[in-house]
Amino acid sequence: MGFFSPPSQYWYMNGGAKERVPCGMTVVRKAVRSARLQVRPDGTLRVVAPPTFDIGGFLQRNAAWIEKRREEFDRLAAEGCGQEDLLLLHGRFHRLVPGARFAIDGTGGAVACPSVPALKRNLSRMLKEEVLDRLEACPDLSSRRQGRISVKMQKTRWGSCSTLGNLNVNLRVIALPDPLREYVVVHEAAHLREQNHSKQFWRLVGDHYPGYRAAEAELRRYWVILERNRVWGTLRDTG
Repeated sequence: MGFFSPPSQYWYMNGGAKERVPCGMTVVRKAVRSARLQVRPDGTLRVVAPPTFDIGGFLQRNAAWIEKRREEFDRLAAEGCGQEDLLLLHGRFHRLVPGARFAIDGTGGAVACPSVPALKRNLSRMLKEEVLDRLEACPDLSSRRQGRISVKMQKTRWGSCSTLGNLNVNLRVIALPDPLREYVVVHEAAHLREQNHSKQFWRLVGDHYPGYRAAEAELRRYWVILERNRVWGTLRDTG
């Protein structure tokens, strides 16, 4: 399973002309009133700006803020530093090894699989089965309003619950340690009864998972680690 480093710089289109921008920065030129700057968890930048806006000066004026945000993300990602080419699974990093069938060697810290698509399918199956088991353990949350359960690679959230009671769980949840996987299921199942983040919702979550505030902080840390993990990046980009 190979991974490739991005080029040192790339081209983007601006009014039909090609312009060169530094590696690690995405520029979107559109008719907006003011420029917007985002530091992503992997440390890259995204700038949305008007067609003639001076992006270089904009970045210079915000250099201190950019550095502060990057340092914050670096602190959150510290546990995964140097392990970006390992698969984070159930809170532990595993080596990926070739194999005719999917298998997890918990003692040796290795996961065998014949291909990336096969790995993604098996992880999805594992997670869906686990979610079903956890929902059965809290029947007062997973009421008759529960619809279908889907495992997806969501870009910005760990899970979601529709007004029809359908639960979507991010495949990345399988990377988390057991207590956090439990929390994600409790959180989304609570939305079957409370479709918002009201006081009533958090009271319901707290009744089933008293340490939810600490769990929320840990989820943010793991999100940054996964954003920088090349194996999970490959899984994200694999259809």
